[in-house]
Amino acid sequence: MTDDNQESASGGRTPVLVAIGEGLLEVGVRDDLPPDYLGRGYGGDVANVAIMAARMGTKARLLTRLGADAPGTLLMDYWRRSGLDVSRIAVDDSAPTGVYVNAVGFGEHRFHYYRSNSAATLLSEEDVDGRLLDDADALHVSGISLAISDSAARAAERAARLARERGIPVTFCVNHRPALRPDTGRGVEFARAATIVIMSGEDARGLFGTDRPERIRTALGPEPQEIVLTDGAAGATVLTADHAYRVTAPPVEVVDTAGAGDALAGTYMAGRLAGAGPREALEQAVIAGSLSCRRTGCARSYPTVAEINEAQLNQAHSA
Repeated sequence: MTDDNQESASGGRTPVLVAIGEGLLEVGVRDDLPPDYLGRGYGGDVANVAIMAARMGTKARLLTRLGADAPGTLLMDYWRRSGLDVSRIAVDDSAPTGVYVNAVGFGEHRFHYYRSNSAATLLSEEDVDGRLLDDADALHVSGISLAISDSAARAAERAARLARERGIPVTFCVNHRPALRPDTGRGVEFARAATIVIMSGEDARGLFGTDRPERIRTALGPEPQEIVLTDGAAGATVLTADHAYRVTAPPVEVVDTAGAGDALAGTYMAGRLAGAGPREALEQAVIAGSLSCRRTGCARSYPTVAEINEAQLNQAHSA
């Protein structure tokens, strides 16, 4: 994936993105609705990325574990309806599906997680074999994939090794979460070996102690071909070997920002795999992330291709 790559990385067929990590059922509560309101949603950062990539026309395969319980059934049904390849999702009757509460109030949200000893934390190297990456055009991992358990981290690292051996690009969303007590050194090592690294300023400060682009580039070293730095409502920047492209976000009425970064990442990856250059892919990605803030929830709030295209056209006319 380079600046002048305008052909699909998959040679004209529908590209395939493989994601490894966790899925979580979302329970939504809102301060501005009656106290008996309880919303259902679907989350987990790599699952969100896979959902958004699938909406953009990419084939997305998810490797995770779910419990043999109602939350697991709801997630599996949603993922199937969303077009994900669920052939590598194991149902484990020895552990529950992770759940989180998304408490939304006046455009802000608070997450409360219930994922300790969940089925996804039982992911292991034994779940990863060469067939996982059959026909894959990219592998996606996040810092949360590395942080939920040591065995899940080893599974992600094995998948990345197999991908590199096959010349398959590895994308990494830093998603540094101090509450998970992540191994920062492990995250830095993974990021330095990735092809595309996506992070917020907060992520960068947590992992590298700086949010200055030039220092981030130096800290990551020569391996990453693209570094996407997100800046919330201000937009995002992608750094390549020769350029820095800045994209501003369109104004939207914010209801819930949950999952916006994952929407951006999934759209960016889908664009790059389909042959768009970094700037073009980021333009659509920033719009997707912004539009996702108009509704509550993570994956359920994600825009359609038609909505993204319309917003992009409106933005071009108003420029």
